[in-house]
Parts: sequence; structure tokens; C-alpha cells
Amino acid sequence: MIAPDCNLISYEFYKNQFTPKSVYPSGERDENKSINKYKLVDTPTSAVLILEDDLINNEGYGLKKGFYNVLPDKYMDFLLIYQSGKLVAKIPVVKMKVNETTNPIQPKVKKMSQRAFKKQQEKEYRKYLKGENPNDIEFTEAKIHYIDEEKGRVLIYNSNNIELVGVIKF
Repeated sequence: MIAPDCNLISYEFYKNQFTPKSVYPSGERDENKSINKYKLVDTPTSAVLILEDDLINNEGYGLKKGFYNVLPDKYMDFLLIYQSGKLVAKIPVVKMKVNETTNPIQPKVKKMSQRAFKKQQEKEYRKYLKGENPNDIEFTEAKIHYIDEEKGRVLIYNSNNIELVGVIKF
């Protein structure tokens, strides 16, 4: 004898095969949505770009003079320009350069006891209480230059040892 619930179970199985999951009803994951992909993360590493002139094309679209935050996206393919926390422009990166660090050779590690290691850490901690640790400071800078031949602008983003160059054409 067949149980009366078997048809209901097979119907639910059949329905779930062809419908998207309830977690992602559109089939798109949250991390792929542009609202989450390009949202401004509150980090102190964003560079500030000051535009003194309007960057507007013939149709009237572009960036007006003012202050903007510049950040690269997580794949370093685009430079994202934000104003007041809203994405205003997305500029493709045409060149990426990674500079060598100032001290590529690591000093040799000294063998020391646990007590000497703790003493050294306390000494360094007291030293950096007076000011910021220079190893923790992140340098960011954004500059924009005009190109005569191409009738466009070059945006250069520097962050510690990474330099990204993007081009804005009109």
C-alpha cells in the first residue's frame, strides 16, 4: 500500500529541482550584486582626489569639481571614485606597477628566551606609545594629469608599494 504523502513528497522534490533556492531568489549571490560589490568600505586607506576643474564630456556627463575618494576594487581592475559614500565613476586600470619594498632582505632572527622576547616586545610597545608605528602607516595618494594628444586625463593611484594608472577619455 502506498502512503498518501508520497505524491506530496515527489511534487516538492520536482518543484525544488526547477526553482531557485529561497536564499538567492534571483539566482545572483549577494557578493555579485553591484550594490555590495562596489560599496564604499570605511577605511582610512582611501585616497582623496581634489578636482579643480569639471571633467564633463559633450553630452554633459562626468565629474564636477570637488573632493572624491579613490579606491581600487578587490581585483585591481578598476579605480572606483566615490563622493559622499556613493559610487560616481568606475575607471579601468591600464597599468599596474608593484614597487619593491625599501628593505627586501629580512634580518636574521636571533634565538632568545621567552623572557628576553617579552622584554623586547614591551620595549617596542613603550617606544610606539609615543607615536605611531611606522610599519602600520599606509600611504595613499591620488593624482590626475591632463594628456594633450589623447584629450583625456590620467588618474594615478599610489598605495604603499602599488601604483595603478587609469585613463579617462572624453
